[in-house]
Amino acid sequence: MLPAVHFGVWHKIADARSAAPDAAGVLQTRAEGVMDYRVGRSAMVFYACSEPDETLRRFVEGRGARQIERAVSAGARWIRFAESPSPRVELDRLLKGFVERFGSLPISNASGGRRVAPADGDEA
Repeated sequence: MLPAVHFGVWHKIADARSAAPDAAGVLQTRAEGVMDYRVGRSAMVFYACSEPDETLRRFVEGRGARQIERAVSAGARWIRFAESPSPRVELDRLLKGFVERFGSLPISNASGGRRVAPADGDEA
């Protein structure tokens, strides 16, 4: 089992390109206030990851730019990053934990069609 990642400080989402590290990893965005989810409330809007051979900076500047714009449209105003050698594994862990706690994916992930990977032995 991989150790949990440690997210850095929050940055204004407009500063995402300059704040993103030159390493692979995951990111999360949040709104100013909390939103209602199926079970409880959270300010989290979106989680994403780079590929293992892609830096978060390259992700934010390239293929992730449109996803981050959609998150802004859904209310995201802040972004933070965590380096990880296994970004997809970490993203799946974060999304699964979010669904377990709040009953659904973060609002901007739910509209992106990404499903949470089932745990070993669980059915999809």
